[in-house]
Amino acid sequence: MTPRLLQLTSAQRLPALLAAVVTLWALLFAIAGLTGLGGRYRVHPDDPARVPPLPALDLSQARSPLQPVEAYADIGERPLFNADRRPLPFDDAKADAGAEGEPPPPAAPLDVVVTSIIMTPSLKLAIVTDTRSGKSVSVKEGQVLDGEFAGWSLKELQARKAVFSGPGGEVSADLRVFDGAGGQAPTPFAVPQVAEPGSAAPPGQAAGAAPAQQPAQGAEGEAKTETLTPEQRSEMIRRRIEERRRQMREEAARANNR
Repeated sequence: MTPRLLQLTSAQRLPALLAAVVTLWALLFAIAGLTGLGGRYRVHPDDPARVPPLPALDLSQARSPLQPVEAYADIGERPLFNADRRPLPFDDAKADAGAEGEPPPPAAPLDVVVTSIIMTPSLKLAIVTDTRSGKSVSVKEGQVLDGEFAGWSLKELQARKAVFSGPGGEVSADLRVFDGAGGQAPTPFAVPQVAEPGSAAPPGQAAGAAPAQQPAQGAEGEAKTETLTPEQRSEMIRRRIEERRRQMREEAARANNR
């Protein structure tokens, strides 16, 4: 079998020729790089003598394009934006008042009550109530109050006190706490007397007389409660609770003995 010679067609010759040229150029650049092409490139050293000198600037002959002030006197005598091209009269009294400035309106005195204080590691907030309008607003530490107290800000907040800063200086307001005044008295609690089974009623007291006396005892309890102090009210409530617990224990003991 005789070998066959591969022949390229005319359409295949151009790509083959381009590939051969590119390969040859790549080979030449590789050889040039290996032999040190571009290895001796260096930056030219600085030479101040080669720097051209800066041109000298002479301002002695410079002139302003503006003319003297006297040349513009007609602008003041005949204003351009006035309909009659006449200057307006100058009022000395208004000029003096404008120079001195009007005094600012007096700041409203701080008349608020601190009703709540909230303090967390990330938030310090107080709820203040206007004593005149009764409106309550929440203010953060460093925040400025709204309304007529706009000149006041909450400077510092403590556990039971808030410090405000304003035109009149610093004002501290204590937290309002319940002092026992103004509240409603607790509902009187009459302890019923439970008679043991089989026991007789006390002499001189009928069986149906006890319910009739309870309203009178309740009225007397209300009258006494109104005159008690908060500490006395607390002690009275504590005694009633203890008495009720004692009765419940006695009833439970009697039920177990049956």
